[in-house]
Amino acid sequence: MGLTAKSTWFGKGVAVPSASLAAPQAKTRVRSGNDTREVIESIAFAFILAFILRTFLAEAFVIPTGSMAPTLYGRCKEVTCSQCSHQFAIGASDELNRSNGTLEMRIETATCPNCRFENDVKDRPVFSGDRILVNKWTYELAKPSRWDVVVFKFPEEPETNYIKRLVGLPGEMLRIWRGDIYVRPGLDGEYKIARKDDPNKQRVIQQSVYDDTEAPRVLIDAGWPERWQGVEIPANDVSPADWKEDPAGWKADRKARSFSITGNESQAGKWLRYRHYLPTPEAWNQALDNQPMIFPAKPQLIADFCSYNHYAPMGNGQRGEPDPYWVGDIAVTGKFRLGPDAEGVEKANVIVELTRGVRVYQCVIGTDGFITLRMSDELAGEEAFRQIARSKGPVVATGSWFNLEFANFDQRLCVWINDQLVEFDAETTYAPPVLYGPQLRDLSPVGIFAQGREVDVEELRIFRDIYYRADRDLSDGRAFPDAAVSPTEYSSPGRLAALLSDPLAWGAEYEARAFAAEFPALGADEYFMMGDNSPRSQDARQWSNTRGADRRHAVPESALVGKAFSIFWPHGVPFMNDGKGYAPLPFFYHKVNKAQNPDVENYPRFSIPFYPQWWRWTRIR
Repeated sequence: MGLTAKSTWFGKGVAVPSASLAAPQAKTRVRSGNDTREVIESIAFAFILAFILRTFLAEAFVIPTGSMAPTLYGRCKEVTCSQCSHQFAIGASDELNRSNGTLEMRIETATCPNCRFENDVKDRPVFSGDRILVNKWTYELAKPSRWDVVVFKFPEEPETNYIKRLVGLPGEMLRIWRGDIYVRPGLDGEYKIARKDDPNKQRVIQQSVYDDTEAPRVLIDAGWPERWQGVEIPANDVSPADWKEDPAGWKADRKARSFSITGNESQAGKWLRYRHYLPTPEAWNQALDNQPMIFPAKPQLIADFCSYNHYAPMGNGQRGEPDPYWVGDIAVTGKFRLGPDAEGVEKANVIVELTRGVRVYQCVIGTDGFITLRMSDELAGEEAFRQIARSKGPVVATGSWFNLEFANFDQRLCVWINDQLVEFDAETTYAPPVLYGPQLRDLSPVGIFAQGREVDVEELRIFRDIYYRADRDLSDGRAFPDAAVSPTEYSSPGRLAALLSDPLAWGAEYEARAFAAEFPALGADEYFMMGDNSPRSQDARQWSNTRGADRRHAVPESALVGKAFSIFWPHGVPFMNDGKGYAPLPFFYHKVNKAQNPDVENYPRFSIPFYPQWWRWTRIR
């Protein structure tokens, strides 16, 4: 009979001759009644399966606002700066009435974080928020972890879902101080900084400060100083604002945006330093009008500027306040090539340096390819640098280009070479200094030093950490170290922002008038949630307590919906019609209440054709 195949009918195996599989089949009468029933059953099964998946496994959500930016975008506009070509996003949820979704105002301008030019964005396309997938079974198998991005039912309105980052665990007291999160177990012990266990998660949420590949040529050609320069640093303690350019040091190719120095030129040791020159509106007006620069440029401290929030006019009663808080946790990235040592040089070194207050942190690249991390603390009387750790093996090679990132976040130093985290022979965390405030050298917080070695570097970029603001509800958000009547970290942001070019005065003012925030210990199954966009996030710091909970800032474990794990559809990118696409029908446009907003000019809420923004289909970290 030859080979046979097995066919199963109600679980019973029946041997069928293989030849019969190809035999002609007799025509049978179509049973329309049974087919109709099968279709109905299939549809019902699909609905039941979808219900089970949605209830127990995964669910899709749309992000409406920007409280989690830049990790997740709410309704937003994407902007390419007309002066430096830097790409950034701004929140646009303020344009809509939050109760009925009608268009009630138009955002007109947005500030570029790279060059601070005010861009016209009124007619830029608007996009709905990111669409994400949430694992609903994750917390059935394991407890939530700190820094998870979590969807939960808002304790004040359980029918409303919120999405935030989990920062406080059961039983912990929490303190927000100088932009960082500190926790301790209940009333005992000391507060310790809550850093990310995985340093790669930190890279995802860091925010751009300056990208040298996108320098504003119009402004620089008009006389505004370059931020990266080869400089001579005097022996005495002179402000970086007074450092002079070193003509015998690093050579800059301003067109290629690259820097180089030969081994012979660097024998005495030469610095390439970054100074945080922030263009002002007056400087831009002078440059665009071809007028001489009459307002001198002054370097400033790096502050918690968040471009997602900087647009005009502001809606829903929001105020466009300045970002006044100094951020000392920064990172620098660049593309390097190290050449041979100069002849006759006893010690050749290449150093990447980050400063933070009284501390200096260095990443030293030796001629053997090893990396050494070291630090000094002038307040502690450390005249020489002390070693923190050394790489377990050589990580760079002479003559080859490599990407390097050196970061100082959450009292920990990290280095990546070609996007791979470098392993060291010791912990790279450190105890905080006694004095926290900024110093003069924080006006130039990043530098590259070469001695006796040929170096080429390009694609320099600087990033900063998220600054968590110590805002609070006065009912239980206690100020530290003293009682305070203001619910914000500092009551007059404009006054503090005006001192960013004077680090010592800024530090004195902050010490005298700013406060940390402390929150009572969480219960055995409670969590503390905060948004990544701290200036514009309504989170556990400020929630009201109309429900009369013992701890108004706590989210009970029973309210957790699941862990956000993926952006599966960011938004479509329109093309044609100068990148705006087309909106041929009325339903492409917003709804406008003309009786209440007669002067609002309507515009499309989406357009066609478009292609998917595939580069943001990513895992949420």
